[in-house]
Amino acid sequence: MLEFWFNPQITLLKKLMLLSLILVVTIALYLKQALPLNTIFMFAGTGILFLICRYSKLKFAMKNPTGLLYRLLTWIPIALLLALIFMQMQNGEILISGAQGIGFMALAICIFSPFSLFPNHSNQSHSK
Repeated sequence: MLEFWFNPQITLLKKLMLLSLILVVTIALYLKQALPLNTIFMFAGTGILFLICRYSKLKFAMKNPTGLLYRLLTWIPIALLLALIFMQMQNGEILISGAQGIGFMALAICIFSPFSLFPNHSNQSHSK
């Protein structure tokens, strides 16, 4: 999920273009059928939880990628996202609200991780 945003080899221009594309699609879906404000905040919170789990995986669980903690930190945001999408299903309509929710989650991930826009020089110096 959105690992390209954290990839230092992808240029800043491509990341900003992708962010603007996500923003335009999310706004268009919002104008078509608006989600309630509390639901938008729940999807944004899921994006923040994704960031917390991602950084926790990098700091605490990277040494054992087949371990229980690594798997748990991978599946927590996915399970929460699916629960939120199915919770918003009304009259069998899941596509617009689900895509809009994923868009708000992606926007939260991009907005709350601004340091991912720039290459990490400490990691690049160790790889040379």
